[in-house]
Amino acid sequence: MKVTVIGIFAVAAEKQQDLVDAINRAGEVVRELPGFLGSTLYASVDGTRVVNQSHWTSVESHAAVLEDPEAMALAEVMFSIAKPDPIICVERGEFSPA
Repeated sequence: MKVTVIGIFAVAAEKQQDLVDAINRAGEVVRELPGFLGSTLYASVDGTRVVNQSHWTSVESHAAVLEDPEAMALAEVMFSIAKPDPIICVERGEFSPA
């Protein structure tokens, strides 16, 4: 079952770019892990939020990132800037233009 992990970070506006850079560095490592399908990173226009949306083949493949030392070291850098409020989701609908 494909899962989506949505990490929402509240961040000080002056630290938003630092957080974006840290998440992008982590993405370079995570993209090599089994089960990773892709991600999209969003930065709010007001500078106070960052949202990372990643897709995985399963809950287990996402959980395996916690066992990767390099990924976890980069996560610590991210978490030193802002703590995420993550949710793990499964898709229940999709809409496209008519």
